[in-house]
Amino acid sequence: MTEPQDLVFECELDAPVEKVWRALTVPEYLQRWLKPKAPVDLAVVSAEENVSLSYRWREAGQGAVVGLEDSVVTFELSATETGGTWFRLTHAPVAVPVAANNNEMMMLAA
Repeated sequence: MTEPQDLVFECELDAPVEKVWRALTVPEYLQRWLKPKAPVDLAVVSAEENVSLSYRWREAGQGAVVGLEDSVVTFELSATETGGTWFRLTHAPVAVPVAANNNEMMMLAA
């Protein structure tokens, strides 16, 4: 298995931290905001109100990869001087299996 790298996205949102927190924690708001293409199973891993929130994220249904650990998606929020929110999303994906015909090991030995 190869080790995937975390994906990190950061931006400033023109909304107070409390409003962004609601968008991340109220299921109807979260569904509208994130709009996942496939159904996902979410479970809260950790939460510090208006500061950080981590979900275990796994594709639901037939598209789910059986036997692999879940991804963890973490949202970090901090208030800006202008009354907005500095938003940081970190997605720590599962390990990606290497194809049986991958030449990675052969190339390293050469």
